[in-house]
Amino acid sequence: MSTLLQPPFSARSRGQHRQIDADFPPSARIGLLHLLADLVERRYLPDWTVVARELHRVGRFTLVKYDASSVASVEEAREDTEVALEGLEWAKVYDFCERLYSHLPQEIGYEDSYSGYTVEVSRGNIQEYIAIELQRLLLEEDLAYEFAEGVIRRRGRKHTVELVAKSQVVLGDARLLDARRHFDKSLQFFRHSTHPDYENSVKEAVCAVEAAGKTLFPMAKASTLGDLVKWLGGTADVSVPKAVCQTLAGVYAFRSGGEGVGHGGANGGKATPEVTEYLLAVCASQIIYLVDLEGSMEVNIPF
Repeated sequence: MSTLLQPPFSARSRGQHRQIDADFPPSARIGLLHLLADLVERRYLPDWTVVARELHRVGRFTLVKYDASSVASVEEAREDTEVALEGLEWAKVYDFCERLYSHLPQEIGYEDSYSGYTVEVSRGNIQEYIAIELQRLLLEEDLAYEFAEGVIRRRGRKHTVELVAKSQVVLGDARLLDARRHFDKSLQFFRHSTHPDYENSVKEAVCAVEAAGKTLFPMAKASTLGDLVKWLGGTADVSVPKAVCQTLAGVYAFRSGGEGVGHGGANGGKATPEVTEYLLAVCASQIIYLVDLEGSMEVNIPF
């Protein structure tokens, strides 16, 4: 549900060309503090003492003993929360966001002598609310991450996200299990919040294209994506424009010659975040195209 949110006007107006990576800036920390205050006021979190203790645990700060029954102690915890949030290393803030969703929410309910215990707001509904608000915060701050399925992961731009989602649909074909495994690995390498591996992300994305092509066109008897491209360019079974073949050959060339990507290549260019995201989108498009191309070869049998 949180992935359906769109960036607010302020984020759209400044553009999304350069998302904020490897950081959780001061403005985002202030936004997170406002969210915590909202959650405490709604009673979705027990109180500030629980928040402060978790921040101290995540940041490995000195343990402070609070008394939730003491107004002064709760106020101290609120102040400590602000201090801890300001001093927390950026990656640890994302760790805290995951813990905020998974461990801190409490169910809201009451018990009376007539109906027994009644749930007012379930823990699942509270988690859903937290997920939406965390995703909203990340979009507002134009951060390079999203909150989905309880974890922080690299977001990618809208175009890339849409193409990847479409490729996941066609990769649901049971025949393409190997290709799906490669593409899932590519996304995991790309989306890792603290240590993304762009070289391996590129390698696995191109391997996904190769695996899909070899499965869909066994008549090509291709050992590599390069072999498949040659077959596609010369066969009469399908019609593939020369420029499209060159695009397929291009990603294979980068897979083979990119710095640290494959075969010890050192002169083919670096797998930067921008290059990697571009290749992810291209590979997703190529997988969709190959599936459609194979479908065009099917012969309808009249009954």
